[in-house]
Amino acid sequence: MIKAKSTTPSWTFPTPAPDFLQRHSQDEIEQWRKLLTRVIDAANANGWTKAEVARRANIKDGTFSQWSNGNYPGVLGNISEQVGNWLEALEESASIAASIPVSPPFVKTYVGADVYNVLLFTQMTAGFTAVTLPSGSGKTTTARHFCDTRPHAWLATISPNTKTVHGMLVELAAELDIQEHNPTRLVRAIGRKLQRIGDGTLLVIDEAQNLVPDAVNQIRHFVDIHKCGVALLGNEDTAVSFIKDKGSVASRAQVATRFDRRLKRERDPVHDAAVLINAWKIDDDDCVKFLHNIATKPGALRNIDRTIKAAMMAALGNGEDLSLNYLVAAWRNRDMGDIA
Repeated sequence: MIKAKSTTPSWTFPTPAPDFLQRHSQDEIEQWRKLLTRVIDAANANGWTKAEVARRANIKDGTFSQWSNGNYPGVLGNISEQVGNWLEALEESASIAASIPVSPPFVKTYVGADVYNVLLFTQMTAGFTAVTLPSGSGKTTTARHFCDTRPHAWLATISPNTKTVHGMLVELAAELDIQEHNPTRLVRAIGRKLQRIGDGTLLVIDEAQNLVPDAVNQIRHFVDIHKCGVALLGNEDTAVSFIKDKGSVASRAQVATRFDRRLKRERDPVHDAAVLINAWKIDDDDCVKFLHNIATKPGALRNIDRTIKAAMMAALGNGEDLSLNYLVAAWRNRDMGDIA
């Protein structure tokens, strides 16, 4: 098997031209060497070419090429200063990015475990299932983790702009990396990609409450014809609009009776909130109590996660540890309502 090789060559330190060394002072040459070493390290770490570095540093290609090759004939200090300013900005950005709080890795809450098991069942049995839980309970996070760790599993998100049959098919084609621009062949191309193989294929449709009835019926087609597992994820309205549709009674019955499993309620929201708070390593009693109060609001786990991130950013900016004051301020800044 031939392994793909990087097309970006490694950038090595050049041998400066004799005229270059004679034209500029020893201090300028020493500064140039230090700066170029940092530039090369950054370029190699990020896979940047000289042209890309020149673009990012806002220096003309020809000028930067001469500077980086050690044969620049002009005033070396001017270009070196520009390069130095760019490096400082680059390193400052990297430092800020490194300090931004990151959500804990996938946390297996009760909801997470239940959703995961439904998705696994759906994939293994080529089933047609629905997960209809409140917003912010962890459905999408679990589905994304499942698709990232299981073979032949895809996650597509539906929006009001892609709720129609054609809009949904275009979204599925993009997620499945299908290059087919003929609408009449799109369904068949998607079906071939979803065809059951091995332990099964799975298509997860997130925000499924946006789908129009005909789009849900089209999804059922993939289950019946191509033996692909399909899971609809969304809020409590998911599939309700289809089931209540006054259109084809036969089509409505086909979908309503095809759900092999429906997950409709959370086992223990309080426990799940505690698991997420613990994953953030927050143990201050006042902070924990406040976050549990947030969990009683719509969008429970999502709101806890985002409020903690915002509070930590503010605390880090002031060089302080997370405290209740930062959590309260973060919640108020999000304008999500009062906490009793």
